[in-house]
Amino acid sequence: MCPRCGVDMEAVQQGRDFVDKLIAALDHPEPETRARAALILGLRRETRGVDALIRVVRQAHDASLVEVAIEALGRIGDPRSREAIEGVGIRGSLRVRQAARLALALLPARVEDRREPN
Repeated sequence: MCPRCGVDMEAVQQGRDFVDKLIAALDHPEPETRARAALILGLRRETRGVDALIRVVRQAHDASLVEVAIEALGRIGDPRSREAIEGVGIRGSLRVRQAARLALALLPARVEDRREPN
């Protein structure tokens, strides 16, 4: 049993690999656990975590968690995350906007941004 949230950890972890466990930890009730999971997904550049990290960026109310999720998405470098990062880059807190700016610089350029001017 998790001492923080009471979840039966054995049942949750059964049959899951490490990345699946990290993705599941993004929904943990303890903020530090969510942030740690996002950080590790980014450090490992786990593309399987992109959709879950995008959900965190769009839905979380904790600016620190959003900041870590944005940084993770930037490290992963998947272009699917661009829209979510751009959204919080406009309306987020200062720290979130700064993280978004840095993360966007790490993402591959959009096709329309790479076109030669006429």
